[in-house]
Amino acid sequence: MLLRALLGRWGAVTAWTRRRPFWAGCLLIAAGTEILLLPVAGTGVIIHTGAGGYAGFLLGLFLAVMGLGMWFAAEQRFVIAVLAVLAALAAFVLSNLGGFLVGSLVAIVGASWGFAWTPRTAE
Repeated sequence: MLLRALLGRWGAVTAWTRRRPFWAGCLLIAAGTEILLLPVAGTGVIIHTGAGGYAGFLLGLFLAVMGLGMWFAAEQRFVIAVLAVLAALAAFVLSNLGGFLVGSLVAIVGASWGFAWTPRTAE
């Protein structure tokens, strides 16, 4: 009985993820989190401090919100993807090389997936 209930919920989750660019949103959230938390991690390897540190927080938060936007406003994915690429490029310049290149590259890939995603047609 519990297994049947879990499988029913799993079916609802997969149906929800198929109707939106889910993995693009996941990549944008991961990239935003990486850019946001890199200065906080205490690694001692902060290239930019001051305004660059604030830019990292703001751009990381912005990318994470763009990832949520991919999930909950899939019809606006083109605008969200363009804004996410611009934020990733800005993070490369303003915030520790965009999370040491990893954050910016993951954000650009996620935005590209979101831009290229098309909804499934009813079969």
